Amino acid sequence: MPGKKETEPGSEFDSEFPYLGGKSLGQLSDMQKVIFARIWKELITYIREQGESPDRSFGYADASVRPIARRIFQVFEYRWQDGPTKFKLSSDDANKFVKALNADEIRTKSDEPYAEGSKRKFVDALRVYFNYREIDWESPIEFDNNTSHDGSDPFNNRERELLFETSLEYQKPPSYKNVTPEERDDWNTYLSQRLGKAKEDIGPSDWKKLQRSWKIPALIALALDTGSRAALINRLRTEHLDLESGQVEIDADTAVKNERSWTNELTDRTVTALEKWLEQRANKSKYDDDDHVWLNRKGNPYNSKSLNRLLRNLMEAAEIETNTRTLTWHSIRHSTGMYVYDQKNDIAIVANILRHNSTEAARRYCHPTPESKQDVLESIQ
Repeated sequence: MPGKKETEPGSEFDSEFPYLGGKSLGQLSDMQKVIFARIWKELITYIREQGESPDRSFGYADASVRPIARRIFQVFEYRWQDGPTKFKLSSDDANKFVKALNADEIRTKSDEPYAEGSKRKFVDALRVYFNYREIDWESPIEFDNNTSHDGSDPFNNRERELLFETSLEYQKPPSYKNVTPEERDDWNTYLSQRLGKAKEDIGPSDWKKLQRSWKIPALIALALDTGSRAALINRLRTEHLDLESGQVEIDADTAVKNERSWTNELTDRTVTALEKWLEQRANKSKYDDDDHVWLNRKGNPYNSKSLNRLLRNLMEAAEIETNTRTLTWHSIRHSTGMYVYDQKNDIAIVANILRHNSTEAARRYCHPTPESKQDVLESIQ
């Protein structure tokens, strides 16, 4: 019929599957969806009304229901790969999933192994599921329950500043004239690879462009201000930056691990770096049809793998030693929360800056800084 909007296949079932869409259920026939819908809605009701403490009929908050449900559904998807389709998970299904998770055979959408804390959350979600089924299930593997910082230690204040200062000179060539012919040839080789140009076409103007690049300083500055997860850096678009107001505005669809819109304040240093970067970005052809704030050298949005590689290179250039610590991209977020709490002693402010739905989630970052512990020790001598 003219003007009639076509319905996307499977979308008529969307309302029957809270937190799932038609595309998620592509492997099910319409009849199978009808059967699974009743089970799924009953499970969601249980999670919401009893899931956290069945004995007390105490359920999870809405913000927690979605990730728990999606993890359970991911186990169903894994089980369905072996076919035939089943509408209930057995203990053997769960054990097989957990073992595959431990072996890193089950990976994220960006094909990276799940962090230890994320693996633990899958096990926790399965426990909720089997409580719903009234089945006594024990996980064959227990993952690290200490998820206070996803296994990552915080940077100290000196290291935070070193990261920014080092980013100002990161992989930038010296003056074109103040190098030997051999050094110039080496730099031309590097710049050719980085810029995707023939080596013989590299000239002084290319050197100057990289000497003045604000790309990495702007990225690091924003991360230090907001404690941005790798996933948020991946999703951030130019429309989210309101530099006139000194803010980054994150809508609900872009937010990570929650469904709220957020506004983060930015320091003057970060606003300046972002303004400079956006000016330069406008003249780069790979951004012509892409509104991501940052793309890596290959023209892809940054992910946790590429951000951790960048961080390791910055740490090496800044001579930041790990000293038995685990320092990852999440260490920036951890340190931001830690120092905000040190300044204000207010968990609510930490939760707001790190975009947590609850103060309980922010509590993991609220502990003494290395400097405050040293001050205490000095004061008792």
